Amino acid sequence: MQASVFPWFQPIIEVATGRVAGYEALARQYDEEGRVVSAGARFQDPAVKAEERLGLDRQVRDLALEAFANGPEGTFLTLNLSPEWFARHSADDPLPTLGMIDRCGVDPQCVVIEITEHGGDQARIRQLADRYRSHLMRIALDDFGTGFQQLDRLLSFTPDLLKVDMRMFQNSAIGHQESALLHTIGDMAARLGSTLIFEGVETVDEFFLALQCNASYVQGFLFAPAVEEFVSVDCYQAQVQVLLQQYLALMVEQSARRQWQLEGLQGQLLALRELLLASEDCLLALQRYIPDPVVLRCFVCNRDGIQISPNYAYRDAQWQQDSAVLGHNWSWRPWFYQLVASSDYERRMLRSAPYVDISGGQRCFTLTLALDEQRVLLVDVLDQLATEEAVSPQTSFHSDLMPDLSCSVS
Repeated sequence: MQASVFPWFQPIIEVATGRVAGYEALARQYDEEGRVVSAGARFQDPAVKAEERLGLDRQVRDLALEAFANGPEGTFLTLNLSPEWFARHSADDPLPTLGMIDRCGVDPQCVVIEITEHGGDQARIRQLADRYRSHLMRIALDDFGTGFQQLDRLLSFTPDLLKVDMRMFQNSAIGHQESALLHTIGDMAARLGSTLIFEGVETVDEFFLALQCNASYVQGFLFAPAVEEFVSVDCYQAQVQVLLQQYLALMVEQSARRQWQLEGLQGQLLALRELLLASEDCLLALQRYIPDPVVLRCFVCNRDGIQISPNYAYRDAQWQQDSAVLGHNWSWRPWFYQLVASSDYERRMLRSAPYVDISGGQRCFTLTLALDEQRVLLVDVLDQLATEEAVSPQTSFHSDLMPDLSCSVS
């Protein structure tokens, strides 16, 4: 008898090797024309009773584990579980998935439980996650970023894997805000010790963005949809190798362009430093300096990080000052304390990671340069490369968290 729902398997590719590291089991069914389609609508249909949905869900897991028992060695299988099912189990109830694993003879270390959707009792989810882990299984948090309540889950338990679905952003272009969110998730995963999986990767740009966000694994139509049979573990290696070479070339070019921009500003800032050193009146010194159009503002702090000058901005062909910021303490900013801590303090120029200027909403970065033993010059600069990326049809991803650059200015 033909199963009403059944699993197909989407390959999960390891970025570092290009090999198929695992598969996600996805529920499928036949439509009226006999075509294989997603069974997701059936699980979300309120007309389908909960007990029936639970039975279908277990059927998919059972069939997936049966198939995986004869699957490629060295791979893992991820199984989706909804918190709705967790609510039906007490602390001591047998877990059906464990029984399926035993019956199929699958190594539990090769199984990942994906906790899907939202809601559910956090204490119960943590309790059951601990039970699965006690049997050497790993836990993944699926669709991370789609709901703020998932932050509570990170506090309840640290998942072994975090899954981010690129399809969240496919109805609109990935701009600076979306890119910043994805980079933040990538940084969070690294700090938590969670492995990051980007799913729904359909384009080269999305693959490149996954790389920038520290993704260890990717899955999506760029490589393969869900398929009926397991594929060779090395069938995407050549494709991944080409993509990594393209990414490297692109990032080398971008890094070189950033360095070129920084070096172009270096001469100007050294000239500005000489003017400021020659005069006790910053505004008077600045009257002799016409900045590059990318310079948004400059100001001076003492070695303790206290701002001792107004903000100076060049507008309408003259320097204007804002004294409201006098006395602000910037010692906690990395671009400040890293310069002060450097052994070559007097010769070092630091560039911060790009950020969005709150007052103007522009993409910029801060250059930090020693003025003398007691003072530090800080210059906020428009990030030209990020502006070019935003209007370029060739690349839709943004290098939001490129590392700080520094150079000697002697």
